[in-house]
Amino acid sequence: MTPPAQCPCGSKAHYEMCCGMYHNNPGTAPTAEALMRSRYSAFALQNFDYIAKTQNLKEDTGQTADEIQDSNGATQWVQLEIIATEDGGPKDKTGMVEFAAHFKEGSNTGRLSERSLFEKKNGQWLYISGEHEIQGHTPYVAPDSAKVGRNDPCVCGSGKKYKKCCG
Repeated sequence: MTPPAQCPCGSKAHYEMCCGMYHNNPGTAPTAEALMRSRYSAFALQNFDYIAKTQNLKEDTGQTADEIQDSNGATQWVQLEIIATEDGGPKDKTGMVEFAAHFKEGSNTGRLSERSLFEKKNGQWLYISGEHEIQGHTPYVAPDSAKVGRNDPCVCGSGKKYKKCCG
């Protein structure tokens, strides 16, 4: 998939100057939130190798990129909202990021709400675990700042027109 111009994480920055830097250099995200945003962008762009490289799951330490793709390949991630962060700064050893991510699977839409836990090991932030809730059939409502026209490129970064994708 061709990387989008605007980063899928919602920062409004150019992809290559935002999450693209971390995708090209796994292990370099300076904060738990930066890692969370880059992991969301990796899911949105189906970069499952990056997801596997940036986690150390308590319950499944050997999860491969192929296994991640099998369970997430049909999901189209549409929008990320960061709700709260606790710790997770450059000098911290642990952090928590609470977020909501809107998604689309076929004709269904939904929202994943999660409190993700991160730990810094050997200078690298890693996703450890998360408590999540999935709400199905939630309408996607673009924030006023992200309103797009029917023929504009889709905000999810798919490369399709908005009307043929998430619109």
